[in-house]
Amino acid sequence: MDCKKHLLAGIAAILILVTAGTVLWVFFKISRQESSSPDDISVEPVVTFTHEQNVGPPLSFETPAYIRIPAIGLNQEVREGSDNEEELYKILELGPIHIPHTAFPGQKGNCVISGHRTTYTRPFNRLDELKKGDVIYIENPRGLYEYTVYVSFLIKPLDNPTLPTPDPVLTLTTCHPEGSDAYRLVVRASLTKFTPVELMTK
Repeated sequence: MDCKKHLLAGIAAILILVTAGTVLWVFFKISRQESSSPDDISVEPVVTFTHEQNVGPPLSFETPAYIRIPAIGLNQEVREGSDNEEELYKILELGPIHIPHTAFPGQKGNCVISGHRTTYTRPFNRLDELKKGDVIYIENPRGLYEYTVYVSFLIKPLDNPTLPTPDPVLTLTTCHPEGSDAYRLVVRASLTKFTPVELMTK
């Protein structure tokens, strides 16, 4: 009987200690929370999804699109061209055009934009002034693409400047020399930076 009493007393003591320990632990946690400064509280970072993450890669040349080349003072809208030759020349009268079936801005491949040298809006009148290291910007609903010029050269009219490339490349073409279509002036630039529209400063 005495043994049973001692056992019950021991159990009761353990329960009292456990209860007291639990109360002290809870009190300690509450005290720490109340004394914590705002800097100690971890906040989950806000994740900003880009246009591409939301809707996937482009399926067409997205507009409105603009080309800006600070070195030659160019800032014009770029329109999508056409497979119909007559329609293509009418669109070209309005400004530079994206050549159909070439890569879209930012994509792996050769994104080709052509423009007149001396007629209509003559967007590429000063294209021959571009040199290695000059920057070309393409802006569309996805964001801002920054390309850096790495080479320029002349080709014959029947040569093809639209051949695909393994890396994201921007190719600009126009007639050369001014007032003649004897050659085509080709400027190539590589993609060096992309800023999603969600991260652009308004």
